Amino acid sequence: MTKDEFSGADIKAICTEAGLLALRERRMKVTHADFKKAKEKVMYKKKEGVPDGLYM
Repeated sequence: MTKDEFSGADIKAICTEAGLLALRERRMKVTHADFKKAKEKVMYKKKEGVPDGLYM
């Protein structure tokens, strides 16, 4: 994927999700692996149209 495929909202969502993944594991630093997982999660939700907040 190129940066042109991401909107500003997508980038913000990926960064936020990466931070939350690190916090869930009680870490103070975000790793590259966190960003990879966050990108997959955000892009899946965008592709599938899964609404946030309805499912846990």
